[in-house]
Amino acid sequence: MAELSHKTVTVLFVSVEGAIRAPIAAAAMNACKGDEFRAFSAGIHPAASIPATTIDALRIAGIPSGGVQAVGLADFHLPEAPRLDFVFNLTEAYENCGAIALPGTPVVVSWPIPHPVMESGSPAERGSRLAETVRMIRRRVELFAELPMDKLDALAMRLQAETIHRQVGA
Repeated sequence: MAELSHKTVTVLFVSVEGAIRAPIAAAAMNACKGDEFRAFSAGIHPAASIPATTIDALRIAGIPSGGVQAVGLADFHLPEAPRLDFVFNLTEAYENCGAIALPGTPVVVSWPIPHPVMESGSPAERGSRLAETVRMIRRRVELFAELPMDKLDALAMRLQAETIHRQVGA
């Protein structure tokens, strides 16, 4: 990982489709601490679009959704892709994310967040699952944003980020 002496820390959140967990995480990170973070989301097998329910969940949580979009992980291999400092794998099974090898030397962190199954249950149950996903992700992002980025090396940052996931739990 490059030194984090530059002002903005660039983060990529990855999930299977990049339609729920990853855009929620990117929006939450972009809402943290002003210009200190620039977050993106991507799907390993990207969805065609971000569902309206994801945008609604962000709105209800008071998280601006501007800029969230469904893109593929392959987009971050392009020459014009941003230089990443961190890549967060939000999938439950790390082996699904084996293709996270990206240009540069980003710190790759595993934060497996359960997928909020949106195909079953009543609208209230689905909304509750989605709200819980937002809560879990937001708490991790807020704690991560408090880490002293300029004082820790890559290994320490990864360990601290993974500790946040374990401490916060479900």
